[in-house]
Amino acid sequence: MFTRVEGLKRVLDLFDGVPVMVTVGACWVEWDALRPSDGNFALKTLGSGSSVGLGVALALPKRKVVILDGDGAVLMNMNGVATVGQMQPKNLIHIVFDNKVYEASGCIRTATSFNADLVAVAKGLGIKSAHRVATPEAFESQVRAAFASDGPHFIVAETKLSEGDSTFAYARLEETDNKHRFMRFLEKVEGRKLREDAIDVKTSLR
Repeated sequence: MFTRVEGLKRVLDLFDGVPVMVTVGACWVEWDALRPSDGNFALKTLGSGSSVGLGVALALPKRKVVILDGDGAVLMNMNGVATVGQMQPKNLIHIVFDNKVYEASGCIRTATSFNADLVAVAKGLGIKSAHRVATPEAFESQVRAAFASDGPHFIVAETKLSEGDSTFAYARLEETDNKHRFMRFLEKVEGRKLREDAIDVKTSLR
C-alpha cells in the first residue's frame, strides 16, 4: 500500500484546467497543499462527491472532471455511484482512497475493512471501468489511462493512513469564497459565462 500523497504527486501534471471535487478531511488538506487551484472544490458534506462530480461532468461534457474521495464517503452515498452508472458520463474520473477507516472521526472501521468490495459494487452499478490499485506505480498508470480514455472511471486505491502528516497545514477555507472561485475558474477554462447575472428581486416581482 501507499499514501495518498505518494500517489497524487505522480499525477499532478494531468490537472491543468481540470475541476477537482475533493472530500472533506486530510484528503483536502493534502491536495490543496500539493496543487492549490481555484479549480479545487471542497466537499463539506461527506458522501457528496459522486453527486456533485456527476453534475459538473454533465454540465461540462468536453472536460475531464475528477473526484478525490474516500471509502467512508463513498459508502455514505452509493446512490450517487448508481446514478453515475446510469448516466455514463464519459469525462468523469472517480478516485477513491480506501484506507478502510473514517480517518477524520477516530479511525472507525468502514465496511471495506470487512467484506465490502467497492470495485465489484461499481461494476455491478454499471461502471465498467472500475479498478483496484495497491502501489503508487499502478495508481499512476491507471489514472493516466483514465485521462486518456472515455469513462466513467472508478479507481480504488488501497492506501495507508496518513497518520497526521504535519507537512501539510490546514488552511482555513471560507466556503462561499471557495464556491465563487470555483465558478470563476470554470468560466475561465470554458471561455463562457456559467452564472446568471444577479437579479434585482424587487424589480423581478413587479
